[in-house]
Amino acid sequence: MSGFFSSLPPARDWFYGTRTFAASMLALYIALWMEMPRPYWAMATVYIVSSPFVGPTSSKAIYRALGTLIGAAAAVFFVPLFVQTPFLLVLVIALWTGILLFLSLHLRTANSYIFMLAGYTMPMIALPIVDNPLNVFDIAVSRTEEIMLGIVCAAVVGSMFWPRRLAPVFVDAATRWLNDAAHYSKHFLARDVDPARASGLRSSMVATFNSLELMIGQLPHEGALPQTVRNTKELRGRMIHLLPVVDALDDALYALERRTPEQQDRIEPLLAKTRDWLESTQEGAPVEAWKALRHELELLQPSAEALDERRQLVFSNVLYRLGEWIDLWQDCRSLQHAIATGSQTPWRAVYRHWRLGRLTPFLDRGLMLYSAFSTVTAIVVASVLWILLGWSDGASAVILAAVACSFFAAMDDPAPQIYRFFFWTSLSVVFASLYLFVILPNLHDFPMLVLAFAVPFICVGTLTVQPRFYLGTLLTIVNTASFISIQGAYDADFLVFMNANLAGPIGLLFAFIWTLIARPFGAELAAKRLTRFSWRDIVMLTRPATLAEHRHMGAQMLDRLMQHLPRLALTGQDTGSALRDLRVALNVLDLLAYSPRVSGEPRRLLSQVVHEVGEYFSACLKAGERLSMPTDLQMTLERTRRALNIHDLQDEGDARVHLLHALSGLRLALLPGVEFIVDQDNLPQPHNPGLDGAPL
Repeated sequence: MSGFFSSLPPARDWFYGTRTFAASMLALYIALWMEMPRPYWAMATVYIVSSPFVGPTSSKAIYRALGTLIGAAAAVFFVPLFVQTPFLLVLVIALWTGILLFLSLHLRTANSYIFMLAGYTMPMIALPIVDNPLNVFDIAVSRTEEIMLGIVCAAVVGSMFWPRRLAPVFVDAATRWLNDAAHYSKHFLARDVDPARASGLRSSMVATFNSLELMIGQLPHEGALPQTVRNTKELRGRMIHLLPVVDALDDALYALERRTPEQQDRIEPLLAKTRDWLESTQEGAPVEAWKALRHELELLQPSAEALDERRQLVFSNVLYRLGEWIDLWQDCRSLQHAIATGSQTPWRAVYRHWRLGRLTPFLDRGLMLYSAFSTVTAIVVASVLWILLGWSDGASAVILAAVACSFFAAMDDPAPQIYRFFFWTSLSVVFASLYLFVILPNLHDFPMLVLAFAVPFICVGTLTVQPRFYLGTLLTIVNTASFISIQGAYDADFLVFMNANLAGPIGLLFAFIWTLIARPFGAELAAKRLTRFSWRDIVMLTRPATLAEHRHMGAQMLDRLMQHLPRLALTGQDTGSALRDLRVALNVLDLLAYSPRVSGEPRRLLSQVVHEVGEYFSACLKAGERLSMPTDLQMTLERTRRALNIHDLQDEGDARVHLLHALSGLRLALLPGVEFIVDQDNLPQPHNPGLDGAPL
């Protein structure tokens, strides 16, 4: 409850609370007028579906309708088949819920709600009528009708009365991310990096990015134009690229400071102009300013012949990494402007690296399968206890256990959220009892019922807009409405009420205890698994495959980065290790892309570099910890650099330059700050930070 009364919600939140309450009362009135058996389901559905924004309301309405239809159809199909064998019916229900939950975890967009809802709708309909299976069709139809009524009321009222669009919120969030990214980049360009501040900005950028990703899937549901949606997806891809590019630039500048300090005077004016340009892009991103800055950079670029000299290669690598960042930032700002203005002109990129393809979602199917399995076993165990105890209203316990395990299955540590579910549901029982036995007996018509509900429901509904209060307030409203079980006529018995409605909190308490037992791992396990996945993918990159397959894997690693960084930060580990692993993979991809363009000894040595990188990460996987970089790999990198001599590769100039930059980037990712070896007898040994060295 900390901070609960710290500030009053703004007026627009109060309007949303009032509007949603009006929609719920409309749904309740129509359900009572149509004499539906459970009119409170229509009222509760309004709160479940409603959102302050048009897009999420529309998408949840559609997906809840589809999920309810699928779950109801499954109940109608399976209950008559297995009602004579209760334990087998329980197993079928649990498997249905688990399979649909597993499918929903594969989707990171709003449409995952279809599968999750279909999964737990079946036990909601099937379990309460196992002793009267002939009513399964009527129950399924009535539940579907009442939910559809709630959906229609929420959608109509939400779209008619001051509908809010999600697009401006997306623009504000993107602006916030770009402001954080500007501060983050400026610290590295100015060479005044404070690790704690940089880590805080990086965490803020990742959190904002993950919220943006959820919004992108909702924009089409509120009528966003196709070009705008394409622009948001392009922006998403470049946001992920910016972090490893800044990290690579920082390492390149650090290597320049350590190895060739005499070159710093040459780069400082360009860095100053880049910082000024960075500030100027807040008002817009004209192509002319970007071209002028790129021209300044190209003037400093050493000739291809000069790259045989190691110090010139260090300087060239800094310019290459800085050029990547400049191009990416220009794209991000121009995309932000196009999205904010709603421009439908086809957008043109300036950062056109070959590996910047469509991002492929990374899925940890092992953990997903285990989450679904733990949900299945929870339903089975809870159902067996219910059957053996002979508790007539125990079905509610199993239902809420299934709902809780499904809701929070995607979390690394769902137990705290399930406990909050238990707490607020228990509180709802108290509120419902006060209404049912103290207030409702004194009411005699529907207007009085509306007045009795108005103040608490509007106040609590207003708080659902704030993320910190969302779960508790939504559960309180939905469960209170359900536990009161409003009917056409008042008929309440205290013992019946307590027997029926205490089952829900008991089921949630069981789900909490079961989750503590079955899933005690938390974010630490997820972080370690993601680290191992990164190492495994690097090993896979070094094995024979097509360039398209390698590109697909690189895109998947980029997507995984945004899952990995928050978990590393949450567990107090070094987030830089994940960025360096990604940079290793991206530079290996560059080597694989350009090595076919050279021949002879350089090509053989490039293949050896890729092979030894794979061997190194295979050894890390086998040992369960990050090992020191092998001396042989360090020497192979140096021999390969020397083999890429301008006199031997005059016809492969562009490929040679790209390969030299990839080799430099690979060395810096493996050994930060070490661009080249001056004395072969004095090879650098890396320090193992953070997660590195921790048993996996």
